[in-house]
Amino acid sequence: MIYWKSLMATFERPTLLGAWLPVFLGLSLISIESTAMMSGADTSRWLLDICHALWGQTDGATFDTIHLLLRKLGHFSGYGFLALLFRRAWYVTLRPRWEGSRSRLPFSASALAVIGTFMVACMDEVHQSFVPGRSGSFLDVMIDTAGAVVFVRLVVKVIERRRATSAYAYA
Repeated sequence: MIYWKSLMATFERPTLLGAWLPVFLGLSLISIESTAMMSGADTSRWLLDICHALWGQTDGATFDTIHLLLRKLGHFSGYGFLALLFRRAWYVTLRPRWEGSRSRLPFSASALAVIGTFMVACMDEVHQSFVPGRSGSFLDVMIDTAGAVVFVRLVVKVIERRRATSAYAYA
């Protein structure tokens, strides 16, 4: 029984390592995706096979559009998830030392998450400009940052709604 309580306490109050390890794993995944292996030319090969399996033969223009949309959706959602990992890590890091109003802590963690995601996106695109078969794009940085803002905002809204619902239930 004591083991179970200590295990549950670990999940309720993660350590700094437990908070930042997922961020580093997310950054590792992004660095792998920034290689020449994940260039548009290479991903188009296996995505074309998937499109043919799902929808049959597709013409070149249709596939090019699908390929572009899937790549940009990957940017948006991948960096959105990275921002959520950053937000959690910053929240866990700042919470014990927080001096200001507790209501500003979630905002600060969210702002740091979006700023961190923007910085990673910038560094990723600069890195890609040096990789053969890849190119850096400020549009991708903006898509990545938009994903970060949207994902963080949605999660904050869900958290606020849950708190309001639980507070209402106890009133």
